[in-house]
Amino acid sequence: MTNTRTKQQERTLYIILAVALAARLLLALVTEGYTYDMSCFVAWGDKLASEGPAAFYSADYFADYPPGYILVLGLVSLVRKALQLSYESRWTYFLLALIPAICDCAAVVLLDHISRRYMGQGRAQRCLVLFAAFCPLTLFDTGIWKQIDGAFALPLLLCFWLLEERRYLLAAVLYGVALAIKPQALLFGPVLAVCYLAAITLEKDRLRAFGRCFGGAALALLPPLLTGLPFFGVVQLIPKLIDKYTGTMSGYPYATINAFNWLAALGGNWKGQADPALFGISWQQLGCLNILLVTAGLAYFAVRSVRGGWFSPLLLAAYYGIGIFTLAHCMHERYMVPGVLLTLLAAAHWNDIRLYAAGVGLSLTGFINLATVYSQTGTSDEWLTSATSSTVAVLTGLGETVCFVLLIFAVYCVVLHFGGFILASVIFIPSVMWVLGERKWLRAILVGVIATAAVYALFKFGLRVRLPQGILFK
Repeated sequence: MTNTRTKQQERTLYIILAVALAARLLLALVTEGYTYDMSCFVAWGDKLASEGPAAFYSADYFADYPPGYILVLGLVSLVRKALQLSYESRWTYFLLALIPAICDCAAVVLLDHISRRYMGQGRAQRCLVLFAAFCPLTLFDTGIWKQIDGAFALPLLLCFWLLEERRYLLAAVLYGVALAIKPQALLFGPVLAVCYLAAITLEKDRLRAFGRCFGGAALALLPPLLTGLPFFGVVQLIPKLIDKYTGTMSGYPYATINAFNWLAALGGNWKGQADPALFGISWQQLGCLNILLVTAGLAYFAVRSVRGGWFSPLLLAAYYGIGIFTLAHCMHERYMVPGVLLTLLAAAHWNDIRLYAAGVGLSLTGFINLATVYSQTGTSDEWLTSATSSTVAVLTGLGETVCFVLLIFAVYCVVLHFGGFILASVIFIPSVMWVLGERKWLRAILVGVIATAAVYALFKFGLRVRLPQGILFK
C-alpha cells in the first residue's frame, strides 16, 4: 500500500513539473520579454559565438555579467544559428528561457524532497509544492521577463541545503557556480562565512573543520576562475575578474532601481545615492547602516541557534537574502528571487506556517514589482514617476517590508524555539496594524485575535495541519 501511494505521489510530482515547465515555456513563446535584457542576451551570445571568449570583454563593449552564463548564451546563439532563427524570433526567446525554466523545476524537486522529509506527505506538503511550482514571481521572472534568475538561484539553494546536511565542500563548489553566473551571489557571502565558522563549533574534529573552512573558500573560487580563464587568460584573470565583479556591483548608484522595498516605500526609487534620505543622511549611508543591522542580526541568530541546537543555513540565508533586498541600497527588482525560494525551502524544512506566509507574501509583492516595471517598459512612465506608479511602488514596498518583518519574527521564534502560531500571530498582527497607522489598540488586538482564530481553525480542522505550538501549549 505504501509503495503504491509513493508511486502515485511521484507520478503527481512528474505531472506538476511537466505542467510547470510547459507553462514557463509557453509564456516565453507568447511574450517578448524585458526588452533591454533580451537585446543584451542575444547580442552577447552572438558576440561570443562569432569572436570567441578572448575578444568578448572588449574595452568599448557593455557586458556586465561574469563569464559563467555568457558561455550558456554563446551556446544558445550557436543553436539559434543552426536552426536559422532570427534575432527576434519567438523560438529565440524560448531557447533563452529553457535552462532557467528547467532550473525552476529542479528547485521544485529539491523543495519536494525537503518537505517530504520534514512535513510528511499530507495536504500541506502538496500545497507547498504546488505553490512553488506555480509561484507567480518565478513564473513571471522566467516565462515573461525571461531572466536567468532560476539558473542563478538553483546552485544557491543546493549550496545552503548541503550546508544544512553538513556537506561543506560540495556546497562551496555550488556557491562558486552561482558566483560564476551572477555577482549577486556575493550578497550571500556573509551567510556562507557564518556557516563555515559555525561548522568549527559544531564539529567535534576542530582541525578537520578548519580544513573544510579554508578548503571551502578555495573551492568557491574555482568555478569563477575556470569560467573566466578563456576570457581573460592566466595573467589578467584575477584582476579582470575583480574589476568585473566590483564594476557590476557599483554600476547602478541609486537608492533603489525599481526594487519595491523599504527604501522605495520611503520614496527612494531612482534617487541618487548622495541625495538626502532621512534625518540628514544620504540614501547610501542609510543603506549601509541597514546592511550593518541586518548583518548584526545574522550574527545574533547564528550564535543563538548554534547554542540552542537549532542552527539552520537555509533559515539564515532566507533571512539575510530578503533582509538585504528590503533594506540595502542599489537593489534591482529581481534580487529578491533567491531569498523568496530560500524562504519556501526553510518553510518546508521547519514546517512553519509563519515562514510559509512570509514566502507567499514575498512572492506576491515580488510579482507585483516585476509586473509593474515590465508593463511600463518603453512607455513615458518607464522611470515610474507618475502618481499611480509611485503609489504602487510605495504600497508594494510597505507590503514587502511587512513580509520581511514576519520573516524576522519567524526566524526569531524558530531560533529561540519560543513562539507558537497563536502567540506569534496575536502579537504580530496588531504590531503590523500599528506600523500601518492603526492607533486604536483595542481594535488591533481584536482583529489579531479573530484573524488568528480563523486561520487556526482553517488549518486545524479544514486542512488538518498542525501549526507550531510554542511555549503556551507545552
